[in-house]
Amino acid sequence: MTAKGKGQGRNRNGWHKGTVEELPSGRFRWRVRVTYPDGTTARPTGTARTRTEAQRAIMEAQQEAAAGRKPVARTLTVGEMVTEYMRAKEEKWADRTAWQNQALYLRHVSPHLAHLKAAGVEAKSLRAYFETLKAGGLGYSGRRQIHALLSGAYKHAVTDGQLRDNPAHFGRPVRGKDEAAKEKQTFTSEEAARFLAAALEDRWALLLAFLLLSGMRIGEAVALTWGDYGSEEGAAYVTISKARGEFMGKAYQSEGKTAAARRRVYLPEGAAGIVQDMRGRVAREAEALDYQGQGVQPDAPLFPRKTGQHHRQDTARSSMRRTCLRAGVPLLSPHALRHTFATHRLAEGFDPVTVSKHIGHAQVSTTLNFYAHKVEGNLRDMARQMGQRGPAAKAEAGPPVPTPGEDSGEDENVREKAARRAVRGRKGGPRRK
Repeated sequence: MTAKGKGQGRNRNGWHKGTVEELPSGRFRWRVRVTYPDGTTARPTGTARTRTEAQRAIMEAQQEAAAGRKPVARTLTVGEMVTEYMRAKEEKWADRTAWQNQALYLRHVSPHLAHLKAAGVEAKSLRAYFETLKAGGLGYSGRRQIHALLSGAYKHAVTDGQLRDNPAHFGRPVRGKDEAAKEKQTFTSEEAARFLAAALEDRWALLLAFLLLSGMRIGEAVALTWGDYGSEEGAAYVTISKARGEFMGKAYQSEGKTAAARRRVYLPEGAAGIVQDMRGRVAREAEALDYQGQGVQPDAPLFPRKTGQHHRQDTARSSMRRTCLRAGVPLLSPHALRHTFATHRLAEGFDPVTVSKHIGHAQVSTTLNFYAHKVEGNLRDMARQMGQRGPAAKAEAGPPVPTPGEDSGEDENVREKAARRAVRGRKGGPRRK
């Protein structure tokens, strides 16, 4: 008993101050009992290199407990954290979102981060991780989706009290200049005309011509049915309320991307003509023996395969490559047709609000950020017009010649006041609000 009491006296400073014990390895284990403001208690523990560091850790644990900061789960790994987050979100996520996050985790997160302690990951480590993915060929869109998954998992762990900080808040992927330029590629007016001519000659490329003329997303177009098509006061339109796509071989259908994506799109003459052409083609294809569709019934797809079933996005991508080669234009993605539509409409002088509503953006700023990068010609024209109308042009023209009877020695201040009154449209005095 004496020996036991001696050991306690040498290693123990009292429960209110915690205990420090030297381990056979030479390190020091510390423990302390703390009480949080909500009345709950805990007994944090850890190891340190020296007794002084262990005592300092005890004091920090007590201070953090007084501030209500509970200890982190130091054994929680990134793999466990992300898996728990995906399980918690499974019922709220759309099928495609769940499939995509699961695939991203298995392909890119698990091999690099799953074994790491979640509390030990720093922002600079995440930035280095995203650079590794970039070097491996993963695009910015994929890296951004992985960041959203990790950030959501960390937020979930912080909310549950397992962690204190979210390193993904500062550890974000960086989009390279080459990636930004690639995402914003569009056809010039001449290239767009050649592409449209080639697409109209190919039954499978009619969908692409429709995208170029309407500015719709490819998922929105392949989800259209004949019940979505109508006309009002002679103007044809389609009602967009859903989208279709494929992920890892699985087809899915969901609601529009945002509330603004669910909209009515009025079709220009060329796009409406494509729809009427498809009506005749579908009527002829419905006579085939292997036809499985419903023709032009309200629930039948507006752009079907020859079997009558919905068109697929991967088929459209194959048609895009073939049409670009035939037209002799740069090989771009089908989404570039949407970029081309919006960019050219802005360059033609359509106001950004109208263009934004047409293509289904929730905010006008999104339209400007994505598509206003190709209007350098407009900027040059504006600069030339300003030069023709501005002070420089007046200076080159020389001072105005007084008309007969005009007092050329009129006071300059009087002329300025007269000009201000003319702009206000009033004889003088303060402007009324």
